[in-house]
Amino acid sequence: MLLGACSPALNWRNVTLHGVQATLPCKPDQAERTVPLAGLDLSLAMVGCEADGGLYAVSHIRLAQGAQGQAVIEAWRAQALQGMRATQAPLVTPVPVLGARPALMVYQASGINPRGQAVQARWTWVQRDQDIYHWALYAPVIHTEMDEPFFGAFQWQ
Repeated sequence: MLLGACSPALNWRNVTLHGVQATLPCKPDQAERTVPLAGLDLSLAMVGCEADGGLYAVSHIRLAQGAQGQAVIEAWRAQALQGMRATQAPLVTPVPVLGARPALMVYQASGINPRGQAVQARWTWVQRDQDIYHWALYAPVIHTEMDEPFFGAFQWQ
């Protein structure tokens, strides 16, 4: 296990996105686009990269005052499931993370990627005030050395 955590294919580094510091295993690309969620058109900022067969992304949305964060998270989860033709996202054991109260609730699903290949996914959403953050990991098979550093370390800025 320790050898996998030191894999040169997973070169972990800290990245900052709108008030949160996350960890990605490769140099990230950045993007921003408008997405429809829960009847709202929201600006989504994302950092992400591909390494060792996995696609890693951290996203951020800022809600307008009074917007219902839980409705946006539910719509986001439904879109994620639909995008990979999966029907459910069972909860994985909560991940204790410093700064996250309560522990992160990580969901997993299996489905089909855009190329028609089998894929596994793990996701979490964290809301802090009007900000919603989303971690997403996609791979043919998700291993511990892929998801523990990704979901297990973040800090508020």
